[in-house]
Amino acid sequence: MRTPIVLVVAAAVLLRAAIMIGYQRAFWYGDSVDYVAHALQIVPNPVRPVGYSIFLRMLLPFHSNVLLAVIQHVMGLGVGILVYVLLRRWQVRPMLAVAAALPVLFDARQLWMEHSLLSETLFTCCLIGAIAAALWRHRPTVPTAALAGLLFAAATLTRSIALPLVVLYLLVLLVQRVRLRTMLVAMASCLAPLFAYGLWFQAHHGALAVTTSDGLILWSRTMSFSDCAKIRPPIDLVPLCPPESLRAIGARPGLYITRPNAWLYATESPPFSADNNSLARQFALRAIVAQPGDYALTVARELATDTFLMTDRPSAFLTSGSGFEGVPPEAANIAATYGYGDAPAGIPVFSRFLEWYERWIYLPGPALLAVMAIPVVFALRYKRLPVRSLLPWTAAVALVVLAIGMNQSDYRYVLPVFPPACVAMAYAVARAKALRTATVGGTTPGTRTHAGATS
Repeated sequence: MRTPIVLVVAAAVLLRAAIMIGYQRAFWYGDSVDYVAHALQIVPNPVRPVGYSIFLRMLLPFHSNVLLAVIQHVMGLGVGILVYVLLRRWQVRPMLAVAAALPVLFDARQLWMEHSLLSETLFTCCLIGAIAAALWRHRPTVPTAALAGLLFAAATLTRSIALPLVVLYLLVLLVQRVRLRTMLVAMASCLAPLFAYGLWFQAHHGALAVTTSDGLILWSRTMSFSDCAKIRPPIDLVPLCPPESLRAIGARPGLYITRPNAWLYATESPPFSADNNSLARQFALRAIVAQPGDYALTVARELATDTFLMTDRPSAFLTSGSGFEGVPPEAANIAATYGYGDAPAGIPVFSRFLEWYERWIYLPGPALLAVMAIPVVFALRYKRLPVRSLLPWTAAVALVVLAIGMNQSDYRYVLPVFPPACVAMAYAVARAKALRTATVGGTTPGTRTHAGATS
């Protein structure tokens, strides 16, 4: 029965068409200038990988942010369709597979992200593509393992937070007991692109790494709870203690790095140098070891209040459309290379519709929590987690926890979690129903084929 997914995709296409008409240029945000700068001059960025900038470079000849938005909307549609196709391949019932695809196809924040000059859409596309390739067959083959590895590497070179997912992917292959040849190909396809990028990065910045900002970002995370009286840092790390002026106002972690008088701008090295990154990492690890309870409490509190219990209605289209997040004057020249000029044009009736739409159509935090909890309930009930739910569920959990544990809470970082979390949820539900049916019927669950009961 294909009618439901056809109707859903048609509605999703019309919705994206309304966005293109209502907002006739891609939204520009603070990080956009960095992405475009490195698209114009492809060199390794010490702050973030340049995967998205390379993607932008391929579109540079067209000088069109509209084309960029169209391509990213197509990517969003592709992610939703791939979620459905993957679940149907596992013989999950059509309506359940459609339900799993709804958040990525219709959530207002997903739509806003697709329409923004930001890396999350490309990252999500690489991520769900990697998961689909890894799980396309019951036991991965050499081609699917290689494709999954390349896509995990591409996701890492788009956003470095995916690096732990490479390790996770290889561990899942071990759990599946794949052939040695398949395992070696998967390792090579993951690690070879990352190693090559690391060598390129080393040639420019003197460190074999993907970025030299991970320690600095983790240091900024610890500023939320660090107490140097408990940490007792050595003399060379004392300047990294949190300023009382920022602690007093409850500053977010990012402010500790971006403020002009931060310690990293007063050293002899460039702010995001390997030396500064090493110092920051040392301080951060000392803080976590000295105050493990405070660190865990900070992460847990932000997971709860800013992610899983957050019910605030999104206002991305309202603020973006009003010019709150537009191109600042100092970035006008660089933005012009992608067709940004005067005030954006658009048809108000469509933009007003989208401002109304985002007030009602979105996945609230408690719903995401429920989606991610269903595989856990399955594991507790049946004493194991289905292999096909294992990779997407652990990937979703890792992304949510690492985003807050190593950086700061921002719902923008949660959006890529929707597709893998929904895949894991839908398959766990289908598998649980198949097991119950098999138990009632007195058959062996492994012999059934409906609703993914064979895995």
